[in-house]
Parts: sequence; structure tokens; C-alpha cells
Amino acid sequence: MLMTIQERITEQAASMFFRNGIRSVTMDEIAESLGISKRTLYEGFTTKAELLKASIEYKYKESLQLRNEIESHHKNDVLEVIYQHFRYILLSLNDIHPNFFKDIQKYHSRIWFKHIENKQEENIAFTESIIKKGKEQGLFRENVDGAILSRMIHAMLQMMHTEKLYPETRFARAEVAKQVMFNFIRGLATAEGLKKIDEKIA
Repeated sequence: MLMTIQERITEQAASMFFRNGIRSVTMDEIAESLGISKRTLYEGFTTKAELLKASIEYKYKESLQLRNEIESHHKNDVLEVIYQHFRYILLSLNDIHPNFFKDIQKYHSRIWFKHIENKQEENIAFTESIIKKGKEQGLFRENVDGAILSRMIHAMLQMMHTEKLYPETRFARAEVAKQVMFNFIRGLATAEGLKKIDEKIA
């Protein structure tokens, strides 16, 4: 299926924003990289902020599609679902320039809140459902409260984008995410679950 010009622009802009940071990418550079005129670019997106919003939504839909594919292929294997998400997050963070998070929080706070933070409830619900399945399969302890802990892990992952807490000069975000997620999952586990987690994810 052929992409529309707006879809091509959104995909390319998302790649450039995430890879290079928002401020370092200009609308002229996006147009040039696609081999289109600035007029064509501005016909689809009148401002850089509008294109940034579309880019974030594009990336979010892409991650949702991947999540659905993972669940579809591994719906009866909770640890494989966790492992595949774990792997995807780490690979994604390695491809995102640290300036992206700085730029969007400092210069586009409304976009950060509406298009990133505001999606937390859906992500929390998904995490809670995974914890529930893990308990049903005897991998996670019965006394684990999924409603509380699903919110906790997302809060912890949000904190890793706080420059004062985890300055990029000292802490690679992918490594912070790895440490947080791996130790969080192990903390939920039964003895049987702990053994399987260490075999699959360690």
C-alpha cells in the first residue's frame, strides 16, 4: 500500500526528531530529506509543533501495533510478552537522542503532557493486565497488587527522563530502563517465576 505524502512526511519527521532531537531539526531539512518543496511540506503541516504532534502520534500507533502483534503471537506466554516488550523498549531508547526528551519537556510542554503523559492510563492498564496473567500462571505472587504496581513502574520509567535525577552524561537511558524493569519484574515473582525470568531476561 502506497503512503500518502503526509504519511511520508510524518514518518520521516518522526525519525529525524527522535534520532537528532527536536531543536536541531528544521522544517527545511525535513523537506530536503524527502526531496519535496517547502511549500508541499507546509501544505500538510503549517508549523513544526503540528508536525511534532503528528510524529509522536505516528510513533505511538506504531508501538501499539507492535504490542498487539506481540500479544497475538505470545498470548499464552506472559514472560515472552514481557521479554519482547523489554527488548523493544531497550532498542527504542538506544535510537532516541537524549535531546529529544529535553527539548520536548522544555520547549513543548503541552505536547509532552497531551501526547505522551496523557497516554499513561492506557499503558498502565496494559501493564496491570500482564501482572494479572502472570499471577494466574503462577509466575507472580498472589499478594502482588497490580493496580498499585503498574502505576509505580510507569512512574519510575517517567522519572528516568528527568535530567537532574539521571543526567545523560552519567546514565544511559537504556541502561536505566533495563535496571528498573528487570528488578521490578523480579520483585513480583514467585520462586518458579524468578527462575524463568532469570533464564529468559537476564
